[in-house]
Amino acid sequence: MASTPELAAVVLHVRPHAVPTDRVLPRWWGRAAHALFLRAMAAVDAGLAERLHRPDDAPRPFTVSTLMGPRAHAGLQPDAIYRLRFTAYSATVAQALLAAVAPRGPLGPGATIELDGVPFAVLPRDDAPSPWEGATTYPDLAGPWLTARQTPPRHWTLRLASPTTFRSGGVHVPFPLPALVFGSLLQRWNAYAPIALPDETRRFAAQAMAVSRYRLQSRAVPLKSGGLRIGAVGEVTYRALNPDRYWRSVIQVLVAFARFAGVGGGTSFGLGQVRWSPPQPSPSAEDVSS
Repeated sequence: MASTPELAAVVLHVRPHAVPTDRVLPRWWGRAAHALFLRAMAAVDAGLAERLHRPDDAPRPFTVSTLMGPRAHAGLQPDAIYRLRFTAYSATVAQALLAAVAPRGPLGPGATIELDGVPFAVLPRDDAPSPWEGATTYPDLAGPWLTARQTPPRHWTLRLASPTTFRSGGVHVPFPLPALVFGSLLQRWNAYAPIALPDETRRFAAQAMAVSRYRLQSRAVPLKSGGLRIGAVGEVTYRALNPDRYWRSVIQVLVAFARFAGVGGGTSFGLGQVRWSPPQPSPSAEDVSS
């Protein structure tokens, strides 16, 4: 029997029913997506939605994206298709999310959703899932690495699809330093996973990992207060300076976890959408010549 998912990531394809012309639309749709997610949770499980609303010291076990697609940051195109992404990394929220996107669910195909007062149709999907989607359990995610069934790499490339930023020492840091990235992931993993990873992971990331390559740009996200939050988008590659297999396995688990948990601050409002970009095999001579 298949295990019940504890982590889930889904992408909706949506189209606006009509584009308002009498008001300025948001440049950043993360807060609207956050509100939509909580409404969907309330439709599936009212008690869960109420718990997600409550302030808590633990990280919120879900992430949302901003609206992605043609000119989503500067108005909408009437016939364009846009995307929204939601993830969950606690068992209860993951199961509610998967129920919400199922047929006849509040986020399912054919449903009408609302973002900042604008109605959208959720479109049926006939394409293959993207690398940004998936569902699994914590043991299935971690098992191949922590049980040494697979050899962990020494290099990891993360793709930062939305502005990613961190708060450290009382200031916002828009560069994904290893200690900040893996400290963020470790906190989220240990808040919800059935088996904790060691706190010493933070020290390993700070002292035995380095940025070996990056291609990043800074992006500004408008805040509700009227200010701006600066984050990084692009790709960054980390290298383990210490070859110890166990610690590389722990880092690999957290890298795989990033697809569901996001990284840094503001992930429940659209920031920090991140996933591992596994290395592609080099083409063989036969592939190149064909």
